[in-house]
Amino acid sequence: MVIKDSSKTERNEIVSFRDGFVFVVDDNPVFLVVLEEELKSMLPEARVMTFRTGEECLSNIYLAPFLIVLDYDLSAGDKYGFNGIKVLREIKKKVPAAEVVMLSGLNDLKIVVRSMQCGAFDYVLKGEGALGNMRSKVGHVLRKLRKKEAYGGSKELKWFFKWLSISLFLFETGL
Repeated sequence: MVIKDSSKTERNEIVSFRDGFVFVVDDNPVFLVVLEEELKSMLPEARVMTFRTGEECLSNIYLAPFLIVLDYDLSAGDKYGFNGIKVLREIKKKVPAAEVVMLSGLNDLKIVVRSMQCGAFDYVLKGEGALGNMRSKVGHVLRKLRKKEAYGGSKELKWFFKWLSISLFLFETGL
């Protein structure tokens, strides 16, 4: 699904995760539908959009999704298409606050590490148990966003928590 924005308004800021956008990007149409339905049941207020290519996802990134479930291997039918890492990098440039959960059928530690280095929130291996793992990871994302929303992201609170953590460190180490 591709939405064209006639006003060309750049949003790039997440307004609220409660009624915001969730993107699912996977070239496997069956897995795409399963993930879409699961996310809709977990996040009934969110607007879940699906894409079969990284390029489609990026052409709609102005909607500033708060969560993106992104397949690593997006090569179906297009060997020159973007892979998940390239898409992840572009997402993080345009909407740094978006949380990205990477998916892959490849059990490769290098891909996991690379995904995390590029800003992925977490990584889920496709296969048996993938849906349960995805539910768990999305739950972690939601808890993180609720905490961020509760504190309002105020500079005063950030400085307070930074001061508190430094003070606790100094106290614990006896400095």
